[in-house]
Parts: sequence; structure tokens; C-alpha cells
Amino acid sequence: MSKSIQDLFNEAVHAFDKDEYDRGIESLNPIINLYDLMHLSFIQRGRANWEMRRWDEAIKDFELSLRMKPDSADANWTVGLITLQMGDFEKGWAGYEHRWKSDAFKSARLKTKLPRWEPDKGYESVLVWCEQGIGDQIIYGSLLPALQKITPNVTAMVDGRLIKMFSRGMPGIKFVSHELKIKNSECQSQIPIGSLGSAFIHSFEDVPKYRVIHHVKANPDRAAAVRKELGINEEDFVVGLSWASTAPRVGAHKSIALKDLAPIFDLPNVKVVNLQYGEPKKEIDDFEKSTGKRIHQSFVNTFFDLEGVAAIIENCDVVVACSNANVHLAGGMGKPVLVFDANKLWYWNCKEGDRSTWYPSVRLFPRKDMITPWDDQVALVMDALKEMHDQVTFITDVFKEMQ
Repeated sequence: MSKSIQDLFNEAVHAFDKDEYDRGIESLNPIINLYDLMHLSFIQRGRANWEMRRWDEAIKDFELSLRMKPDSADANWTVGLITLQMGDFEKGWAGYEHRWKSDAFKSARLKTKLPRWEPDKGYESVLVWCEQGIGDQIIYGSLLPALQKITPNVTAMVDGRLIKMFSRGMPGIKFVSHELKIKNSECQSQIPIGSLGSAFIHSFEDVPKYRVIHHVKANPDRAAAVRKELGINEEDFVVGLSWASTAPRVGAHKSIALKDLAPIFDLPNVKVVNLQYGEPKKEIDDFEKSTGKRIHQSFVNTFFDLEGVAAIIENCDVVVACSNANVHLAGGMGKPVLVFDANKLWYWNCKEGDRSTWYPSVRLFPRKDMITPWDDQVALVMDALKEMHDQVTFITDVFKEMQ
């Protein structure tokens, strides 16, 4: 029978009383080795409370873990994310900077000798460098014009798939591939794109003050070509559909089953077009065989060809999606979006009613926690879709009467 912690501690005390120090140390070692496990246990319980939207309890758990290990990058970073979600931006941004020391954070840090950009240093030029995924680059990219008002010459390294769309939407900023090597002599300062928020966003109210909208713009020629390819007519109510996230670790929590979205296909004159990236073919084939409903697909590669994806979105009356890159792309374009929100990302809690303050055209439908089914959100999204459908149909009918 294994000894309890209390038994081991008592053994050590008795051994020390007899001057048997080495035997006492042997009894204490198993207890002390639990220290790391206790620290990790607080982190795991904190993450579980976070998933269940018990933010205050999650913060308490992480603070207990930080009492044990104040330098824990994972704990500090996660506290940053939760406190940003709760609207405590001073504490949130401080914690967010710990992402670079976390083993869970996979973005590479730029190797540079340039000083960190700060708003009061009087720099004439700044290099903003790429980190995280497409969605993060789009949402934080909306702060680049605010940066340019302080520092006139902005060079932004971004995913190559975004360069042309960003250049159309923010023509005064120089966009280059994140794979390009920039000489230190070309800029006076640097900052990672995800850290721009700490310079401008100190409350939820700051978001609409500093972010821009319509900073992502599709190629009109590509949009016209895609419209022809998909056979979109004036009377069609076009819904762009994206139901899955491929993000590591959190993608399954954010995704919704395609079969749960079947009611969308019953709207009059609806044409559902595929925006889902990854490898959705089998799921689409199974869905079409089991329901008899069709998802229209173009020849656009929805992962590599984001210009093509933007062209599809440009032709949509509305995008329905879980929280993934397509939401950011459509939101940055100013397109109406209905989002199945898994309460996973801090910036979706920046909202007025159900409207995102980052993207005013985006409406958010959060579920209660990570294990609650999406049923209620599907019903709410369907209500919103029916209302939008009726409005679009009414406007189309009026336009026809005027001709």
C-alpha cells in the first residue's frame, strides 16, 4: 500500500528529530516532486474553466499556478488571452507578449537588430512583421493605417496570399512577402503585427476608433469570372458556406458539422457556394448524397488561392461560417457574415450587441460553452438568414419594377 503525503511528511519529521537527515530527505522528495504536477494541474483546470466560459474561476486557477511559477510563459500568455476577452487590456496585452516564450506558440520570431517600435519615439519608418495565421494578420492588419498616421513609412511583411488584397484596401502601405529578407537599413524600427493592439487598443471603445474597415479588397475581374463560372443570377440568394476550422488544438471546438446546416438549403432561390478550405470533398459528397442538396463549387483552390476565395465572397449576399480565416476575409471586405462563435477567441468578445466592433458587418452567435451543441445557434442563424433573404428579395423586386 502506497504511503500518503502526510505519512511521508511525518516520516521526514521523525527522521530529522533523530538526526537522520538523508532518510528524511528521501521521504520529502516524492512530496516536493509533486510541485510541478500541482502547477500543471492549476493550468489544466484553468483551461477547462475557460472552455466552460467560467472566466473568473479560470483566472484564479492561473494566478495560483503563477504563484508557484511566476515565469511560466504558458500561464502568463493564457491569462493575457482571458483578460483581453474580459476587457482588461492593460493586463491582457502584458500577458499576450509572453506568447514568444511559450512552446505552444508556433510562429517564428523575426531575427532583427532593429529597435521595437513605440508611438512616442518619432520613428519615420517601421517594419511590421508577420506572425500567426491569416485571420490574425487580417484583424491586426486593420490597425496598420492607425500606425501610418504616427509613422508615415510602413512596410508590412504578410502572408503572400494577402499582399494584393491588402494593397488594394490600404494603398499607402508597402506590403511584401513574409519570406522576404529586409535589410536593417531599410527601416528604423520594427514590431510584430500581433503587438499593434497594445499600442492602440486599451478598451473595447478603442477598437472602432483605430481599426479601419474594408481594408481587404477583391480583384473585380476575378469576381466577375467566378460569378460566371458559378452561374450566379440576379435572383439568386448566394450564401458562402464554411463550417470547419483546421487550427491546431482548437479547430474541433470551433467547427460545426455540415449536416447541421442543411436548413440553409431550403431557403427560396438559395445558391450555397463552398468556401471551405482543407479537404472537404468527402464530407461534401456524403452530404449531397444523403440530402440531395447541392453545394456549388468553383475551380478556386480555397486554401492556396485566397484571391479566388475573396472573389467568391464578393459574389455572396452573406457568408455563414464558424470562426475561421474566411470570417476575417469576409469581415475585412465588409461582407455580411453570420458566425458560429465557440467563445474561443478574445477579439469576438469585442462587440456591440451581436455585432463585432472589429468587423461591423459580422454578427456573432456564441454558444454557452465548448460542449453545448450548436442547435440554438443554428436556429438563430436561420432566423437571421430568412430576414436577410426577404430584404434582398424585396430590393431585387423593386429594382426590376424600376427597369
